[in-house]
Amino acid sequence: SRLALADGFIECPEDREFLDEGERVYVTLFSKAVEPADLAVIGSHCPGLDLLLELLGRTLRVKTVNVGSLGGFLAVRRGEADVAGTHLLDPETMRYNIPFISKYGLEGRVVLVRGYARMQGFIVRKGNPKRIRGFEDLFREDVIMVNRNRGSGTRVLIDLGLRKAAERLGLDFDEAVKRIRGYGLEARTHSAVAAAVAQGRCDVGVGVEAIAHIYGLDFIPIAEEVYDFLIPRDRLSKPSVKLFIKALRSEGFKQMLRDRLRGYRALEETGAVVYGGSNL
Repeated sequence: SRLALADGFIECPEDREFLDEGERVYVTLFSKAVEPADLAVIGSHCPGLDLLLELLGRTLRVKTVNVGSLGGFLAVRRGEADVAGTHLLDPETMRYNIPFISKYGLEGRVVLVRGYARMQGFIVRKGNPKRIRGFEDLFREDVIMVNRNRGSGTRVLIDLGLRKAAERLGLDFDEAVKRIRGYGLEARTHSAVAAAVAQGRCDVGVGVEAIAHIYGLDFIPIAEEVYDFLIPRDRLSKPSVKLFIKALRSEGFKQMLRDRLRGYRALEETGAVVYGGSNL
């Protein structure tokens, strides 16, 4: 539930239905042991990011909220996030992440730090009993999928693939997705997708190769994508953000990617600023 992500609660007058965006409120923490995080990471869920935060967790208190890549952009725009993980593919340019900086009015306010590459694909049960090979198979009546949450980069990839498949089949996209069993069933993480497939609740979902391997499932590649980190300029001097970037650039993290996550690889630019200024 969303409550599981919370550190505390606020009290609202009974005659108020909502709060204004940006309004300051008093928060009552659930426990005296709860302390403000040193680093707030809000955005796309990724096992690679989990590894990076594992390194940082030895020295920092880190708060993570998985709301998808789009949610990460919005959290940065609202001033809530120190770092946002993102892998948004722009269908018009077929480029990752950078085109969305201007779309959300963040020019001059952020830098984009290169992350790493990871393989996305179909996650299916061992032996691929439904013989799934591509997005066209998701329109079959005998196939049940689990989708990803709207606003996630994986959902963008799924809808782009389904749109192209619908065109090849001569179908209207909006009408075609109504035929897909499970299209409205949304999972918030790659692990949740794999768990749904492993438990037999669905036949297929889209996620990273590493999670399919961890769950003992089969994997059919779709595309290698780039997972980056959006950072507000006014947070670059924050000690925890500096430590985050240092860990991202470290050989220790790159070795962890190689050793522990199938389908992941560091890039020559990993840890470099690819938008918004010179290297830090």
